[in-house]
Amino acid sequence: IGILIAMNVNLGGKTKFLDVEQYQKAYDSRTKLQNEISNLEDQYVEINDKINKYERSSISEDEVRKEMIGEINKNKLALGLLPVVGNGVKITLNDAPEAAILGQDVPLYMLIHDSDLTMVVNDLRAAGAEAIAINGYRIIGSTAGLCAGATVEIDGIKIIAPFYITAIGNQDVIKSFLENQQNHLKSLKVRSCYVDIESVYDEKLPAYNGELKSEYLRLK
Repeated sequence: IGILIAMNVNLGGKTKFLDVEQYQKAYDSRTKLQNEISNLEDQYVEINDKINKYERSSISEDEVRKEMIGEINKNKLALGLLPVVGNGVKITLNDAPEAAILGQDVPLYMLIHDSDLTMVVNDLRAAGAEAIAINGYRIIGSTAGLCAGATVEIDGIKIIAPFYITAIGNQDVIKSFLENQQNHLKSLKVRSCYVDIESVYDEKLPAYNGELKSEYLRLK
């Protein structure tokens, strides 16, 4: 029997009841949204300050050029187009140990699939990871995965288990989220898949070297 928590939401004055897991997910989503709003507000102030600086000062072309290069590098950093280094965590995922013994008779739930990697990456992002790589391949927002037999394709590059997912970010926050909150790693453990989490220091992640595609996107 789960514990129900009453949560007041602005839906016609009604009270919605959530179990502990639903409440935790709702709370995490709310916190993430508040952080995103706060970051957007900070960016708005920063951009306005720069506009005022350009309009009111008589800075030289060299200074403007340096500012522009700085902005370009900042955007590249956000897009994952620059190599980075920092502390974080490393997750090792592998098929269940019994998989090799069972051979072709192994149940699919004992194997690591592309969807598993996607969900773990999403959990890491929710925990505040700033940069992520799988088996040395940088992951960005448009990265696509595909399961093909015993291999997983990431943007057309084939990789096989074990999968090493490295994330740069606040170690304590990320490890606490992965070890204490409801997330996909716990589901993998229930499926008998191999899961290991360790802290890493001064870990180097490469830049994304794939193609940035935008078939339908255009500037307004």
